[in-house]
Amino acid sequence: MIYFAFVHAHLAYGIEIYMNTYTNHLNELMILNNKLLHVLDTPVVKLYANFNTLNLPELHTYQILKIVHNLYLSPKHTAIHTHCREHLHFKHANSSLGQRSIKFKGSSYLWNSLPDELKSVISAHSFGKH
Repeated sequence: MIYFAFVHAHLAYGIEIYMNTYTNHLNELMILNNKLLHVLDTPVVKLYANFNTLNLPELHTYQILKIVHNLYLSPKHTAIHTHCREHLHFKHANSSLGQRSIKFKGSSYLWNSLPDELKSVISAHSFGKH
């Protein structure tokens, strides 16, 4: 509970943006997060599973997919964007910076790789659970 109160909330805040930087800038943060979880003298992978939480790259992916889902598949947008359930199409990103953008990564890379049954989930809560 202490981890979620003091650490996880800070890590999740703005992760959609700051995790788009280069990995070498994030290594210290990921190591520190693993050390905080490792204080309990248990393997880190097991701790993530026991606490039902995600490591930073997985949390980043999860948050971006929630944004894409909320933008295109929330109940208020389903009548407008029913075609988005299958594939999202955006122009190709020409630079590495463009490929790290939420718009490109969220659509071309992450959303389009989801199974179709997950893309069709309308409820944001159900989508997050799955």
